Amino acid sequence: MKYVYVHWKHERAEEPSHLWYEIADDTFQNRTIEFYADGSVGFALRGEAADGSDDLEIGGTRNSTEGFPNVEEINSDREFEALEITAAEFNQQWRKALASPRHMTGFFTIAIDGPAGAGKGTLARRLADHYRLNLLDTGLTYRAVAHALIQHALPLDNVSAAETAARQVDMAKLDRAVLSAHAIGEAASKVAVYPTVRRILVEKQRAFARTPPGAVLDGRDIGTVVCPDADIKLYVTASAEVRAKRRLAEIESIGGTANFAEILADIVRRDERDMGRADSPLKPAADAHLLDTSEMAIEAAFLAAMAIVDDALARRNKA
Repeated sequence: MKYVYVHWKHERAEEPSHLWYEIADDTFQNRTIEFYADGSVGFALRGEAADGSDDLEIGGTRNSTEGFPNVEEINSDREFEALEITAAEFNQQWRKALASPRHMTGFFTIAIDGPAGAGKGTLARRLADHYRLNLLDTGLTYRAVAHALIQHALPLDNVSAAETAARQVDMAKLDRAVLSAHAIGEAASKVAVYPTVRRILVEKQRAFARTPPGAVLDGRDIGTVVCPDADIKLYVTASAEVRAKRRLAEIESIGGTANFAEILADIVRRDERDMGRADSPLKPAADAHLLDTSEMAIEAAFLAAMAIVDDALARRNKA
């Protein structure tokens, strides 16, 4: 990758003044950031199609479909001043742009639902990384509520305390290492049945999804409740037996021991609880794409999901 900053010296309010480019080895733009004089920001992220038809475009910003010129060529025009920068400098501007309160309108949302152990978390991380989108494991928000109750020695059936804990959840401080403990997961599945707790957390999750350039959210009710208008909805599933085997292998890979029958019973119990709750039960959205990973490796699942996303991006850009 090569990184270039360009100062476009003009006085036209409708054109950007400060442009930042991530250039791939084939000389085409991979990521583009455009800052305008009024503080507005536009983004573009390269897709798979060579003609740019499935690029992610926000705020009117587009990647060029021609090779990027070298810095010397840009500087030959006195209206421009260009210089090569480091990856760290570009990414600093990328983060600054994402945090700007003056985003150009537009965001892209990928909703991923499914039962525990189906591979939706891994798929969500792969997609967020590939498309440079924000990532949220919504299950961690419920785990954060359960963790707060446990920390303060409060009973899990104390709905008022759970509501208070939900209001205090900070999306930027969800510590996966702490919240991934099995006991916290079990507790989270119990507090997640409270409608008031769910409503509080759903609003936080929706706000996260609306942050440009968009987000990948995975959970149990993303496509049906949290983001019913998501650009892409995926329902990732696998048989309970396959998920139990994966969980056992995961435990053994870190030196632990577990009983397959107990893991399977636990998974079945969680499925019944998640699918049977009255408020926001686990189920695929009517327009969700189904991915059964029972006999599918994560790479195959990722490629299948990527094809679905790329098609949606192409159709969105042509609309």
